[in-house]
Amino acid sequence: MSERRGVQDIPVDYQPVATQADHIPSTSSCCRRPNCNIVARDEREVCCCGHGYIIPVFILFVLVLIVLLLPWETFHRNEGADASTPGPVAAAFPCQLQLVESLPTGLNYSGSNHPQLMVMTLSTFEAWQLLLGKAKTSVDIAAPYWTLRGVGVNDSSSTQHGDQLFQRLLSNGDAGRPKLRIRIALNRSQESIWHADARIFSNYGAADVVAVERLRGNFWIVDGQHFYLGSANMDWRSLSQRKEMGVLGQNCPHLTRDLGKIFKAYWYLGSNDMPSYWPWIYHTNINQRRPLLLNVNMNYTMHAYISSSPPPLAASGRAHELDAVLNAIDKATELVCIALVDYYPLLRHESQVEYWPLIDNALRKAAVERGVVIKLLISWWKYSDPSEDHFLRSLQALSQLREEVDIEIRRFVVPTTEAHEKIAHGRVSHNSYMVTEDVVYIGTSSWSGEQFTYSAGVGLVLHDMVYNNNSLRTDLLAVFHRDWFSPFSLPLKHNFRI
Repeated sequence: MSERRGVQDIPVDYQPVATQADHIPSTSSCCRRPNCNIVARDEREVCCCGHGYIIPVFILFVLVLIVLLLPWETFHRNEGADASTPGPVAAAFPCQLQLVESLPTGLNYSGSNHPQLMVMTLSTFEAWQLLLGKAKTSVDIAAPYWTLRGVGVNDSSSTQHGDQLFQRLLSNGDAGRPKLRIRIALNRSQESIWHADARIFSNYGAADVVAVERLRGNFWIVDGQHFYLGSANMDWRSLSQRKEMGVLGQNCPHLTRDLGKIFKAYWYLGSNDMPSYWPWIYHTNINQRRPLLLNVNMNYTMHAYISSSPPPLAASGRAHELDAVLNAIDKATELVCIALVDYYPLLRHESQVEYWPLIDNALRKAAVERGVVIKLLISWWKYSDPSEDHFLRSLQALSQLREEVDIEIRRFVVPTTEAHEKIAHGRVSHNSYMVTEDVVYIGTSSWSGEQFTYSAGVGLVLHDMVYNNNSLRTDLLAVFHRDWFSPFSLPLKHNFRI
């Protein structure tokens, strides 16, 4: 039976009172509650229910609930989404940058015919001591292995800098004195002997320590304001027995905090698996399409960004390290100078070996198609694989194609003595950098497929805005030329041996 009530069904003694309801437009809908107030007009019915406000209130409630319960990363997910879109920068951020270098004992450039180095680089030991002196609240250090003490080494002159740093870091655990928050990320897959110092720091309460699979990045972050990034490990040999290259950044908060996001990812991986998606707190807007504009040393401007490997570790907006290297090579028009400990167009993973020609092809294309001068300075030491020569000679052989193709490769050999030979894993140029006519790339390891595909590393890219004869790029180019024309740089030959 229909619940609609006609006008004729209203009791005779009911006398309607004229109200504002008489002016409500007619509608075909009707409330089925028995206590509805029914208004008849022109034989049309209007049902006005007392609960008519429920629907708009319910909609408002749902909207408020969505806002309150929506995950935070939903708001920030697009924070890195626009990172691929170039955007203007209002003003350059101040930043002090300086090259940091370790020179092995016995590596003496005086008396040779190499170009005189006009810039004074800071030693790695001085840079690390400076950072510890500036630290007020926190120090975060990523390094594959920790062997600052020269345990079992009789030459105290070689180990003294490592011993001093070890004692200074250890003193952070002393009772009765203000403590820094020191956090250490090291390489989980490294043999335990290379972690001895870090375990002592942890046991003594001087630092918190986590281990990350295949970590190869080397960098410091101090108070979110200062940083070091380079090839030097937390090892006494990196201070006295190896040739290392890095960069020190002071009063450079924007670049430092962006590097801090990578350390934050390392710290997360110390106790968690690799996530399928990195939350917004790891995202960045700073990359090769939207670099930071830095006012370097109050003297000149450079674009800057930080890249990382491997791809799964890169949060939204983060440039991949391999892409940064290829981009610098592909945009070079005059020269590409590279200094590395190893160069392999191979990807070696467990028992599998794959040909990995990405960087090799980029160098060949730059030389053949654009006439870019290519110079590679590759280390040679007792741990070098002789098979590396095959790839290097193949690359250099392109110079015979025609006169416009200029590819030259040299081997850098750190001089050794009988005493030096007793030091394991010492006496090598451990550099990892590249210089073009306008770009600097400073990394933390050798160039091979597995380093970019599986290992956790970082690289800093700096780009001169205008040509400048006195920039960090020209300083690093001067270092490269000093080494290239030194007596320690030898032409690539067949069956090269020390």
